[in-house]
Amino acid sequence: MMKLDNASIKKILVINLAFIGDVILATPVTRGLRETYPQATIDMLVIPAAAPIAELNPYIDHVTVYDKRVKHKNMTTLWSLIKELRTKKYDLTISTNFALRNAMVAWSTGAPYRVGYDAQHANWFLTHVASAVRTLYRHEAENQLDVLSPLGIKVEDTSLQLKVREEDTNYLQTVLKRTPGKKLVVICPAGSYQRKSWITEGYAQFLQEVSQVADCCLIGGKAEINLLEEINALSGNVAQVFAGNLTLGQVAALLVRADLLLSVDTGPLHIGQAVSTPTLGLFGPTDPGIWGPRGSKDCIIYRPVDCSPCWGKGECREHRCMANILPEEVIGLAMTMLKEQ
Repeated sequence: MMKLDNASIKKILVINLAFIGDVILATPVTRGLRETYPQATIDMLVIPAAAPIAELNPYIDHVTVYDKRVKHKNMTTLWSLIKELRTKKYDLTISTNFALRNAMVAWSTGAPYRVGYDAQHANWFLTHVASAVRTLYRHEAENQLDVLSPLGIKVEDTSLQLKVREEDTNYLQTVLKRTPGKKLVVICPAGSYQRKSWITEGYAQFLQEVSQVADCCLIGGKAEINLLEEINALSGNVAQVFAGNLTLGQVAALLVRADLLLSVDTGPLHIGQAVSTPTLGLFGPTDPGIWGPRGSKDCIIYRPVDCSPCWGKGECREHRCMANILPEEVIGLAMTMLKEQ
């Protein structure tokens, strides 16, 4: 293994071609790099969906997009991206995910130091290799720090962090409807796949009760507009609905103002963590010990069954893990959390 000359590290590229939550959970990695190489410029390479959130990472100087499904799908456009990366003359690349593609991109940059995991024979393209075997039961934000072990970097602060831009805060002030004296509750009911979601009737009952003491917002992407409108209709249209009409930066600005976030395991849950929003997480098919909120004011409801966690794979047995979460339980805990704010 090549010995790293820390003083020579002037430009770093962090390669994270995963989803929004994974990019947010890489905050401790970028914090460790910034602390170790304060003289360096740190860039991040991400997929298009994650770019807006990567730009809010306070330790990242510049974000480059790798659109493997559209813009950089063919060799001509991919080569143009590689040439762009090579002109940056990175000294060090960090591949934070197990995918072989990350290591191949790292190698293509021409960086003399290339750090990543040994999964999928990625070590062929790397100079410094971390084991992909998870030997400890830890939160994913801590797991990702393993990639820094070949560099001898240890990070004590594993909290998440995003910077909220003034323009996003100003925009929220123009669209968010508030009632003087009421608190604000944001509900994110849908995850990246349907099994993560709680029961529609449960959300409606939650809104009916909580809207009496707080302003409520339902958030999601454009694909969730029908679900959000159905939940709101069942509750008596007591919530303001944001379905794909907020950027991720504006979602972060919204959650900064929120007194409580109710969410399943999905991107906004991690955004909430990164802006210190008290969060009530509903978990079923995924493990909250790995993906859940960790703040002192956060709570988790998890009713695992014999097939939990399934990670969304295999035949689902009546969605029992989420159906076992009772509306009364969620409402009661949320009310308690609001009183403590």
